[in-house]
Amino acid sequence: MSSQLLPPTQSSSILALSADTTKVTAALIEPVAGSHRLIAWESTFLSDTSGASHPIALRGASQNLGLRLGRSLWDDNQDAPHMHSPDPALNLGLGHVVAAVDPLPPLRVWVGGLTGHESLAAAQAALDSTVCRTVAVYRFGMGDAPNRLAEDFTNIRPDLAVIVGGYDRPGSRASRAVLALSQEVAQALEKVPQSHRPALYFAGNRWLAGTVLEMYAHLPGGLAADAVENVTPGPGVRRTTSLSVAASRLYWRRCRATPALQSIARWITPPSEVRSLSWSFAQTVRLWRQIHNLPALHGLFCADHLWIHACALGGEEGVRLRIAQPNTRSPAMAGWPPLRLVSGPWPEAIWPRQPGHWWDPTGLSPTVANVGQIDPLIAYEVLAHDLLHEG
Repeated sequence: MSSQLLPPTQSSSILALSADTTKVTAALIEPVAGSHRLIAWESTFLSDTSGASHPIALRGASQNLGLRLGRSLWDDNQDAPHMHSPDPALNLGLGHVVAAVDPLPPLRVWVGGLTGHESLAAAQAALDSTVCRTVAVYRFGMGDAPNRLAEDFTNIRPDLAVIVGGYDRPGSRASRAVLALSQEVAQALEKVPQSHRPALYFAGNRWLAGTVLEMYAHLPGGLAADAVENVTPGPGVRRTTSLSVAASRLYWRRCRATPALQSIARWITPPSEVRSLSWSFAQTVRLWRQIHNLPALHGLFCADHLWIHACALGGEEGVRLRIAQPNTRSPAMAGWPPLRLVSGPWPEAIWPRQPGHWWDPTGLSPTVANVGQIDPLIAYEVLAHDLLHEG
């Protein structure tokens, strides 16, 4: 970053960046006639989905956007957004830069448990609210487990393994089955090269957690294993938050560790931080519910590679999320409020429009809502004036 920064009172131009595994976007927001407006944006689709090209693509999008507008948005000497102006009187420098970035594809998850209708179903419900994709489900007792599982882990190469099963009761028959399942997985992972081993969360009987973690601690070469709250602590009871939070944090830690995100992070101006697209879209839905004083608001961000559902409820601090494959509508969402806000192409065939809806055809809502880190009013002004059209 240049050391010749303009104070915020001189320039409140904002460069809002966003990126996922398929596309990057640069958008310019400026004060116009007393409120902030979206001036223009530039989106580029990526040929390299590994995430390594994100900084280069964002630089190119910013440069192209600047060329269209006849002003410099990129400082080639600093290889960063243009935070100073050769003629400060023209107010051409950027005051802020924000970014919402998901540089990695969803985590690939292997799930093992005892029963499909209880523990395995609860684990899947927890993972559905995260940027994860279940690639294999294993039910205890399928035979030739260690060898078969070792082959599966080597071939599938999941990023995360989740073991569930058993109520929170010590000494039950299910407890013995959970220990046997955990032993099978440990024996299988011992046969898997260290570089192919997934992280592991134990989300079963809490009385067994210490024993299971000790089991994995003794694997040659080690394994990143941890325990979270049992997803089925009792009959008919589901506790999915702990596993959801742990999986989401694992995904974001891996994102933050990528050279791409580390490069992008140095462009961001305080008090902002790099955020995920799901976090940013959740802010869209929460802000819009609050502004319109709605009891609940269900929103959908239609990205090319996944869909992000967000539900903000009055009286709840957080926002409920569900990550889905594009063009799908899960029966598990039957209890959600009607869909009333969409960012991106509205999926009419799956989610018909409701009276009193808002639609952002551009798909820029998460990019803009991230500006709320600077000032929620700015995010609201752009969403209201330029993006979310009421119908």
